[in-house]
Order: sequence, then structure tokens, then C-alpha cells
Amino acid sequence: MLTGIRTTFATGFMRYVLIALMSVLVGSFAIWGIGDIFRGGTSTTLASIGSTHISQQTFQTMYNREVQNLGRMLGRGVTPDQARSFGIEQRVLSQLVTDATLDERGRQLGLGIDDETIRTRIVSSPSFRGPSGQFDINVFRELLRQNGFTEQSYIDIERRLAVRQQLAGAVSDRLGTPQLLIDTLARYQAETRTAQFVTIGARAAGDVPAPEASVLQAYFEANKASFRAPEYRKLVLLTLSPQDQAAFVQVPDADIDAEVQRLRDTGEKRTIQQIVFPSAEEAQAALTRIRAGLEFAEVAKERNISETDLTLGHLARAEVADAQVRDAAFALAEGAVSDPIRGSFGTVLVRVTKIDAINAEALREQARTRLAVELARNAVNDLHDKVERERATGLPLADIAAKVGLTVSVVDAVDQTGADPAGVQLNLTGANLVLPAAFRADVGMENDPVQVRETGAFIWFEVAAITPARDRTLDEVKDRVEARWREDEVKGRITKAATEMTEAIRQGKTLAELAAPLSLEVKTSRAFTRQTTEGDWGTGAIQALFATPKGQAGNAPAADGIDRIVFVTEDIAVPADAAVDARTQAQLTQSIEDDILGQYIARLQKDYGVSINQTVLRRAIGGGDGG
Repeated sequence: MLTGIRTTFATGFMRYVLIALMSVLVGSFAIWGIGDIFRGGTSTTLASIGSTHISQQTFQTMYNREVQNLGRMLGRGVTPDQARSFGIEQRVLSQLVTDATLDERGRQLGLGIDDETIRTRIVSSPSFRGPSGQFDINVFRELLRQNGFTEQSYIDIERRLAVRQQLAGAVSDRLGTPQLLIDTLARYQAETRTAQFVTIGARAAGDVPAPEASVLQAYFEANKASFRAPEYRKLVLLTLSPQDQAAFVQVPDADIDAEVQRLRDTGEKRTIQQIVFPSAEEAQAALTRIRAGLEFAEVAKERNISETDLTLGHLARAEVADAQVRDAAFALAEGAVSDPIRGSFGTVLVRVTKIDAINAEALREQARTRLAVELARNAVNDLHDKVERERATGLPLADIAAKVGLTVSVVDAVDQTGADPAGVQLNLTGANLVLPAAFRADVGMENDPVQVRETGAFIWFEVAAITPARDRTLDEVKDRVEARWREDEVKGRITKAATEMTEAIRQGKTLAELAAPLSLEVKTSRAFTRQTTEGDWGTGAIQALFATPKGQAGNAPAADGIDRIVFVTEDIAVPADAAVDARTQAQLTQSIEDDILGQYIARLQKDYGVSINQTVLRRAIGGGDGG
């Protein structure tokens, strides 16, 4: 066939026909094939603001970081549904769109930041300071590594941030706060209310007999979703961490000694007193009197040195600026006085009044462990590369682990929150990273490892089996259902009693005459502010009190969420000297500035136009391309 085409192509007229045909085919690919890329078929642009674009990768990086942070706070993995309930998706998208809006405006205005300013911002950041308190390039590089940045990518981010801050500052800084608003807030914060109240508890519910079978069944059917068995997955985990590998590392004694000394310099603290003398002779004479029985503090008093000036502080070795004083103080026993020392400001006598005891063996083990973990990072990197090479052969994790000298662990069943079928929370390393990824994977799928940046650990995982979520039967959870029904029944009866009492007060009864038959004690609260919580008065009850006019009745849940408070608002007062403290006033000013900046950004977004690719957004959070 190819020979025929070549022969035909070599002849006159047909040559031009074939050229035309090939042109049509190439054009078709350009229009209907490659063109799909530009129409969003494989687009990775998640959002656009003017000519500034947000990529799927940018969103995913920030989204995953926020999910991981939430997982650390909760101490367990976070499911996509949970992340959505916390608003992470929208919060990240909003932040990125805001940043892109300011980037677009900065580009249009031609704003820029010179290299020296960026350098100054970085070296002055407290995050990058080492033990000396100064910028430390090693700390800088380690933090960037832990957070997945290169030096250039971080500099680019810092440069864009500086431009945004320029714009934001020009729009909203130093706006001030109207005095009328400050005065209104002062009265709002300082207002106090007192109330007469009773607390209606479980006793008002009376005896709650066991529910009939039909009642329990109906309750179960109405709340079946609350008792549903979640999806469980069986996981095979291969964990590689510096902490585990540290047990196989030999640390030289000289390195341990140096690290022990460093830990002593920062960890061991002493309370140091000092008296300065104009000459060595006077210092020696004072020392002779002290050794003869005169108190150190008496010598200081003779020289008009106050107790405050006498004591340098409770300091670590690294915190004592004068090297001579430091060496002498950290060589003394507790309560001892030094020989005369030639210090930076004259001849001194030094006394140590308190020493924080340090366990030498524990300190040495701490030093050995820290150094071993650091050295183990190299071994971890080597083993990581070996595992990745073996993974390329398609072997299961268990076989790979055996080949490289590691072991796997098997989790028979775990849900997305990290609990087993009995509801016990499993202690899984990196659960907040592994579980979300594992519940996006499928059986037999090869998955990228996750890295726990805080510890340097790598975790590979395989999904060995999936047990789908299902509705449990009543028999499986009967005890839980009955306990929940009983709790709801008690709360319902308490609420009914509180509502009836409140309505009776509104009809003219007094709280005292209604409380007496129920043997409830009528109490008078202290003067509450809106920020108060005390005893039965939780946030909800305080809010209800401040929403109820003087002399009127109301009721609200007590702090335990079961009992209810029935109250009558007694007194409302606003102190004549009500004022807003400096911190609150600063927060108010910041709120106004943020509001102005928000309006500015909203107008820019309206002018530039904001478009969100929902398909790419769903893909970025693991929702696929479907609806």
C-alpha cells in the first residue's frame, strides 16, 4: 500500500490531489483533535481572573496542605466530605482568587519589588533564624524542603506577596475608626444583665420506660443514617522513617559530646547574681567578708544595689553575654560565690542561687537520638530509592519490603476517620495523609507514597480489599439506638417542661410559684456580660438572655446541652465609663480595613471577570470529572 501511495504521489495530477487530502486531514486534527486542548478537554487551568490563571496543581498543593493541617489538629485522617464540611475547598479557592486578583492588578500597574528588598524580607523573617538568633541558611533550606519549595519558587512567592501587600496597604492602611462606632461597641461590650432563673434537669423528665419495639424500630428507621456502617478498607503499609532507622545508626562519641554541650548551653539554666566592684582589691576584700559569714545580699546593699539589679536572671549558658561571667557561673555549685572575675564592666563576684537539675544520662540519650535520626535520613533516602526501583518491577509491597530489608504492616479494616469496626481509633503513622489517598485509590492500584514532612517518613500503601458502606440492622446496634432514643426523649421532655413554664410566666405567673411544686431552686445570677460563661450558663443561654427584654421570660439549653434554663431578665446596665480596650480597638480597625480591601477586590473581580472551571475543580479534590 505504501509503495502504491509513493508511486501515485510521484505522478503529476494525483500528487496535488494527495497534497490537498493530507492538508484536509492535518487541518481536521488541528480543529477537532488538538483544538480540544484549548477548549478545556484536558485543561489544567482551574480559574482565571483577567489574564492571570490558577492551575489545578497550585490549588491541589494548597488544598492538600490545608487538609493535612486539619488532620494534625484533629489527630486523624480527614475525608473529602469532612474537608468540604469545614469549607476547605471554598476557603482555598477564595484565597487563590483573591491573590490572583491582586497579582493581575499589580501586573497592570507595573508594580515590582527589587531583589534587595526580597532578600531583606527573607533574612529578617523569624522563621529562618538559627540558634544564634540570626538568619541561618541551613534552617531556611530545611524549612523549604519540608514544605516542598525550591529557593527560586519561594522567592517568587515572596515577591508576589510583597506586591500584594503594597496594593493592600495603599488601599486600606491607616483608615482609622469612627469614634461613634468605638463608643457603640464599648456600650455593647460593657452592658451587663442579671436574671432570676431555675435549671430544669432530668428529674423533670420523670421515669422513661424502655421503648416498645415498634417505637424503637420507627426511631431507628428515621435515624438510620446515624447508625450506618462506613466503608472500610484493608491496607498494606510500608513505612520508612528516620526514627525507625535511627536504631541501626552508630553515632561517634565525639559528636554526642558536642551535642550534649550544645543542649546544656540552651537547656541548663541557673539563677545568677552579680556584684560589680571598681577594683580587684575591693572585690577580694568583699569575698573575704562573705566567706567569714557576711551575706552576699548585704554586700550588695552596702553598694546600693537593689534586689532587681543584683540578679541577672534565670539564664541558660547561651543567654549570658559576658563570657568570663558565664564560664564562672556555670562552674559554681548552687549557693557558691566565685573568686573575683575580670568581666566586661569591671571586677565582679558571682553567686548562683538556683540550678535546674539536668539528668546527664537522659541528656546524653537525647543527644544520641537526635544525631542518630539526622544521620538516618541518608539511609532513608537510599532505601527510598531502592523501594522505588523495585516498584518499577510491579512487585507487591510485601515482596519489595522483604527484598530491601523492611517489613510491611497490615490494617485489616479502617474507615476514613482512622477507626476500626469496633470504633477504636487506630494509631497510624501519617494517617491524615495516607487515609485520604487510600480512600481515593482502588484495589490493585499502584499509588505514589506520601511523605510526612515533619518527620521525614515515607509511607507506601496498597488497598488490599474494600468493604462497602452499608445500612446496619437494628439488631446490630440496638443498644446504641435505645441509648440515643432515651437521650432524645429526656431532652424532649425537659424542653417541653421549660417551654410550658416560660409560657406560664408570660401569662402572669411568677418564677417562684412555678418552681415551688417542682422543688426547683430559684437563683439570681451575677451581672453577666455578653462574653460570660459560667456554670449552667453557656454561650447559647447568654445569647438568649441578651435577646430578652427586661422583665420578660425566656429559656435556653444549659451548658451540658441536656438541661434547660428558664429565666426572667432582671436588670440591664451600662457602666458610665465603658471603654474599648486597645486590643479590641485594633481588631475593629483591622476589620474595617479588611472590609474596605474586600470591597476593592470585589470590584476588581467584577471588572476583570472571574471564571471557575468546575470540572477541573472536582478533579483537583478527587471528585473525578463527573457532576
